[in-house]
Amino acid sequence: MKRRRRDGLVGSRMTRGTGPYGNRDIPGAGLAFGSLGAGNVTVELVNRLGREIVAGRVGVSDILPNEGALSSELQISRTAVREAIKMLTAKGLVGSRPRRGTDVRPVSDWNLLDSDVLRWLRESPPDREIVIELLELRLGFEPEAAALAARRAGRAQLNRISEAYGFMQESAAGRYDPVEADCRFHEAIIAATSNRFYQPLGALVRTALSLTAPITNSIFGHSVGDLGAHGDVLLAIEAKDERRSFDLMRGLLFGVVNKVAEAKTLPPFPDRREVAAATGTSEEAPRTR
Repeated sequence: MKRRRRDGLVGSRMTRGTGPYGNRDIPGAGLAFGSLGAGNVTVELVNRLGREIVAGRVGVSDILPNEGALSSELQISRTAVREAIKMLTAKGLVGSRPRRGTDVRPVSDWNLLDSDVLRWLRESPPDREIVIELLELRLGFEPEAAALAARRAGRAQLNRISEAYGFMQESAAGRYDPVEADCRFHEAIIAATSNRFYQPLGALVRTALSLTAPITNSIFGHSVGDLGAHGDVLLAIEAKDERRSFDLMRGLLFGVVNKVAEAKTLPPFPDRREVAAATGTSEEAPRTR
């Protein structure tokens, strides 16, 4: 496939992009890239390019302007440009080859657990396919995790699940960050499996929820995940009912998948920092690393 070169990316107008799932018109394409501010220019360039790539305004296989062109156009050092490209390469968004330039990599190469990539996804128009795929991923292991928690959870682990559910109830009253509460509930269930290979999946669940929960909560018209469904899962785990725990968790996730698939449009992501400020919970300002 012939790749396109994005000469003059910074000042030119983008009219077409290739999104993560193939060729399509990109909402918002045609916006100028703009100039950098007075802060850390490397970090700002990473953020600018990262947003353009994740939003699809710079397409898969497009070739970025070379180091000299970006340096000249932005009036920053080549070192700053080089470091920015290195950071984007580490995140899987771009790749460089001698005499071929730096091109945008397919979404399958992206580090979707990276905090910056996650933030850029949240800042982009919601993508139904990404939301559904994250929910399908959770369907692959969370029902079994609930069953294992029902079988193995001790009193301390059950208390942590119950405490997390309490935070969800607080969220419904506007006293806690609803996404953080939801994350704590599902992470506590993962931890209660007492299976060492399940434990890293807690971070994956948090990543998925931080992307999908604000959207799905808005679709359902409530501020936090379904309290009744989550409460039923908690009761089943406390009762040591493995089959019911499995079925309830599976039903909870399937219900969300179906609702997302049926929604005519997806709502935009809310600003988590505003939610955190309103509820008094901690939400650090995003920073590139």
